[in-house]
Amino acid sequence: MLTVGIDLGTTATVIAVMRDGKPQTVCVDSGKKTTPSVVNYSEYNTETNKITIGRNALSKVDYSNTIFSIKRSMGSNKKFFHRTPEEISADILSFVKQVAEQKLSDVINTAVITVPAHFSDVQRIATKRAASLAGIKVLRLINEPTAAAIAFGLEKKVAGIYAVYDFGGGTFDFSILRLSQDGIFQVLATGGDNYLGGDDIDNEILEYNFKKHNIDISSIDASEKLQGKLLVKTMKELCGSNELIQKEFFWKNNVYLFEISPEMLSNISKKYIDRTFKIADQVFSDAKLDYRSIDGVLLVGGMTKMPTVKKAVKDRFGGRIFDDIDPEEVVAFGAAIQANAIINKNTDALLIDVVPLTLGIETLGGGVDKIIHRNTPIPTIQTREYTTYKDNQTGIKFHVVQGERTMASDCRSIANFELTGIPPTMRGIPRIEVTFSIDVNGLLNVKAYEKNTNIEQNIIVEPSSGLTEEQMISMLQNAMNNLEEDKKKSAYVSAKISAERQISFWENILEDIPYPEKREIEDNIIYLKQILVDETKSSDIINTINKIDDIVGRFLDDIISLRLSRNPIKIKEKKK
Repeated sequence: MLTVGIDLGTTATVIAVMRDGKPQTVCVDSGKKTTPSVVNYSEYNTETNKITIGRNALSKVDYSNTIFSIKRSMGSNKKFFHRTPEEISADILSFVKQVAEQKLSDVINTAVITVPAHFSDVQRIATKRAASLAGIKVLRLINEPTAAAIAFGLEKKVAGIYAVYDFGGGTFDFSILRLSQDGIFQVLATGGDNYLGGDDIDNEILEYNFKKHNIDISSIDASEKLQGKLLVKTMKELCGSNELIQKEFFWKNNVYLFEISPEMLSNISKKYIDRTFKIADQVFSDAKLDYRSIDGVLLVGGMTKMPTVKKAVKDRFGGRIFDDIDPEEVVAFGAAIQANAIINKNTDALLIDVVPLTLGIETLGGGVDKIIHRNTPIPTIQTREYTTYKDNQTGIKFHVVQGERTMASDCRSIANFELTGIPPTMRGIPRIEVTFSIDVNGLLNVKAYEKNTNIEQNIIVEPSSGLTEEQMISMLQNAMNNLEEDKKKSAYVSAKISAERQISFWENILEDIPYPEKREIEDNIIYLKQILVDETKSSDIINTINKIDDIVGRFLDDIISLRLSRNPIKIKEKKK
C-alpha cells in the first residue's frame, strides 16, 4: 500500500510519490505531469455513472456539460448536474488515484492533500470529505505554500526566511516561512485570495478579443465562452517575450482571428499582479518584516511561468528568485515528502503551520471575543471562561465566528451551539470553560464545559449561514478599511454592556439612597437609557456611568452595612 501527496488544484491536479528518497510525479493523464481539474458529465447517468476527466474532458465539444475550476466553489451549497463540489472533486481524486494505482502497481489508501492557505474551516472539511468519497484517507491537510517550502527546504537544506509566492490558475497565496537548519518549518504569516488567479486573466483576454471583433458577450452561451477561454489560455501559455500569437475562433459559421501580444498580456496581467502584491504587503506587515528581511522568493503555481509575472516578482522583492523546481509540481512534491515523513514517523522535518483567520465567539452586545488570532501556530488549544448574564439562566448559546472585524455581524458565521442543563442560580455563579482546538489539518473543534456540574457540549465546526464567498475573501481588506469604525463600534458595545449591567445594580439600591441624590441618579439613569441606542454616544455613556458611580460611591458602604443588618450572615459552628 502506498501513501502519496496530492495537489488538488483549481485548474490542474498533480499526484506525487516518494521514490529512492525523492518525490516523483505520477503521470496519470496522457503521460503529462498534470491532470486538468475538468470533468465532463455529458454521458453521465445513474446507471453507468460514466464521466470523462482531465484532457479527455477538454477534448469534448459539449462544454455545456463540462465543469471547470470547481475548487472555487468548494464548501458551498452550489450544485452542478445535481452534484456538489465535494462530489465533483471526489471524481477528480478517484480518477488520479485509480490511474496512479495502475501505473505504480500498488494500492493507494492514504494521502497528504494540499489546500490554499486561505481556505476556511468549511472548505477544508469539504476537501477531506471529497477525499473520503474517493476512498482516500487524509493523513493531513497542509497549505500549498507550506508544501512548496517543504519541497524546497528538504532539497536545498538552506536555512533562512523565505517568501512563497503561489500564483495558480484559480487562487493566490503568499506566505513567509522560517526554515531552520535542523528541519523546522515555521510559517510566520500567510494571506491570500481564493478568487484571484490565471482564470481571471484568461477571462479578460477573452473579453478583449470579443470586443475587438464587436461580438456581443451576452450572445455567447456558456459552452462557447468556455471554448473561447480554453483557446486564449493556450495562446497565453504560448506567448513569449516578443511574438504575437494568433489563433482562429469559430462562432456562428464565422472565423475570428484572436490575438495576444506580449505587451497586451503584460498590461492585462498588471492589475492582477498588483493585487497579489497588496496581499504580500499585508503578510509582511503581519510578520513584522520588510522585503529586506527575506533570503529569497519561491515561485509556485502555473502563473509564475509567465515572464511578466516572474519579472514583476523579482523587481518587487529585489531578492533571489527560486524557480528551479517546476512550479506546477513543487506543491505535490512537498505533500509527498510530508506524507512519507508521517508514515515513517520521520521527525527530522517539523512543520509549524498557522491559523489563516481569527476565530472567536460573539459576545453580549454583538462584539467578538477573539480566542485564536490569525497567524497563531497550529496545532493549538486556547481556552476562555464565561458565565451567565442573568439570574436563573439555564443555558448559554454560543456563536462561533471567523474574521478580523470587531462585530460578529461583520465576520463569517461558522457554528452555533448551546450548552443547556445549567442549574438555575444567581448570574455570574456558573463557570463555563470554552476550549477552541485546531488540529494539524487546520480544523476547529469547540468544547463548552460547566465546571460546577460537569455538563459538557462538544462540536466539530460545520457550515453555517454567514457571509457570501466574495465577502469572505475580502474580510481582511474590510478589516483594514474599517479599522477606525470598528474601534468606535467596539467602544460603544463595551460602554453599552457596562451601562446595562450597572443600571440593574443602581435600580436595586435606589431605595436606600436619600434625596436629593436619589432623584439625581434617577434622572441620569433615564438619560443613560435614552443615549444607549446611539452608537456615537460612547463617551457620553461612559461619562454618565462615572457620574452615577461617583454619587453611589458616597453611600455604598452605608447601604452594605444597612442590608447586612437586615439580613445578617449566619455562620454555623462546627460540632466539636
